[in-house]
Amino acid sequence: MQLKRELANKKRRKWKHRKMGLKGSFEKLFVKREGRKEEVAHSDLDLEEYEEELKEEEEEGAKMYIKTAELAGLNDVRELKKEIYAGNILILDISQTKKDKVLVEKAIKDLKMAALDVGGDIAGIGDDQVIVAPKGVKIERKKLGAK
Repeated sequence: MQLKRELANKKRRKWKHRKMGLKGSFEKLFVKREGRKEEVAHSDLDLEEYEEELKEEEEEGAKMYIKTAELAGLNDVRELKKEIYAGNILILDISQTKKDKVLVEKAIKDLKMAALDVGGDIAGIGDDQVIVAPKGVKIERKKLGAK
């Protein structure tokens, strides 16, 4: 119980430090200081500090990405399957390979098996696009507003 409280307090302090870091930097830029005769035209910021904070937040925040890709051949299927197993949503452009029906059928079959392996879903969007969703995401096949 005490360990939980300590962890929660540590997180709050870390978040407060982040907020104060940004706020403090902006105050330095825009707040006039008394007794100062000359105004500073510009000030250099240490962007690395902010980029690190954003990277930490990004790593903590996103669990899933929506990625777009083009299916140019069977060589692409391997990389696409990695993305499916990683839990990402894929929007595939199959317009380049549409002329080769055997290639498209084989690639879609492989992607469908990967989607089923993770408990996901796969569906066509129009004639040239396919969407693959991971576990926990189902694709509605009925268009909104269609009767």
